[in-house]
Amino acid sequence: MIRAIAVDIDGTLSDQNRVLCPSAVEAVRRLKVPVILTTGNTHCFTRTVSVLLGTPRIFIAENGGVVSHSENDVETLADPAVCREAYRQLSEVFPLDVYNSSRYRFTDIALKRNFDVSEASRYVTARNLPVDILDTTYAVHIKDKRVDKGTGLERVAERMGISPEEFAAVGDSTSDIPMFKLVGFKASVNNAHPDLKAVSDYVAKASYGQGFAEIVNYMVERRML
Repeated sequence: MIRAIAVDIDGTLSDQNRVLCPSAVEAVRRLKVPVILTTGNTHCFTRTVSVLLGTPRIFIAENGGVVSHSENDVETLADPAVCREAYRQLSEVFPLDVYNSSRYRFTDIALKRNFDVSEASRYVTARNLPVDILDTTYAVHIKDKRVDKGTGLERVAERMGISPEEFAAVGDSTSDIPMFKLVGFKASVNNAHPDLKAVSDYVAKASYGQGFAEIVNYMVERRML
């Protein structure tokens, strides 16, 4: 039995224009298990989405860098200093353009996708910088390599008293792979990256929020919830 669901937001509950899909909202509100939002977006954005959806103030933001356990209990798991130093070095070589949401970020740095991400990743690896370059298709993140959505999920699961194997996870990006490795059931929407689809137990026929609604129906029909 699945006791909680960890779900990405952008591209999973929302469409390609980052608009929440009505079918996804309805599916979330049907669920009788906790829905844990897991995203690369900021804490304040994720909190707002949780309010709109009616999900708990338990969520993972900034790709595991920030974990909220309640309204007044927020953990910062990543070191922002390593991201700032990596950004300083990278900006000497690549034309980096930081998103204006940076003033709301606690740990990672979000960049516009207007540079050679593969080359930047090779640069980071060659210099053994303690960060990852993560392309979520909506932004490119410089993040502390010690944290990801998987480490965030482990913290949430521990505090909730639920084993990671009792979670389901739903997503669309390679950033979701770390949490997919931990959970008992993993599913991707049809617009997901091929690498995520390859490690999924179920791939929806529909994309974006409609795909999420399809996944919820699949789980309900099989009495997984």
